[in-house]
Amino acid sequence: ENELKNWFMQRKIAMERNIAIRKTLQVNNFSGLESYAEGIPDAQKVMWTQLVNGKPTLENSLGVDAREMKADMYLKMFKQSTDLDHPCRIPGSAFLRCLKQNFAGNDADRDSACGRAFGVFDACRKGIQQQQAEATDAALAKQDIADRRAKSLFERRSVLRM
Repeated sequence: ENELKNWFMQRKIAMERNIAIRKTLQVNNFSGLESYAEGIPDAQKVMWTQLVNGKPTLENSLGVDAREMKADMYLKMFKQSTDLDHPCRIPGSAFLRCLKQNFAGNDADRDSACGRAFGVFDACRKGIQQQQAEATDAALAKQDIADRRAKSLFERRSVLRM
């Protein structure tokens, strides 16, 4: 009986805690430019997706001033979304600074000049995403074990009360 109550209370407290954390992150815009967020321009969503998963690029079809502006936007968005302790802050900033310094050239020149910096940045991003996936899997496994135990306790209690 006590174990079931403890399980229920732990789940309820965890749910309330997670909801409060999510609300706090949303209020302070720490949740990123999610693809389903309302009121955020599509251009910013695309740039955010390129920063998080893809490769930030400056298309040759853009004018020189537009490429410089886009490089500035990438750099500003990245710096605003990472704190100084973020493990990808330095490699990401180095890549985006390289992109900004080479905005006047074409794609091939930028790729040759910034390719190594992007490789380091991409490896850092993938490492963080892997850590997050592993932590999520571990938390789900732990929760599943607790849920199965509570289910068996509940079933045992039901049988004993009959």
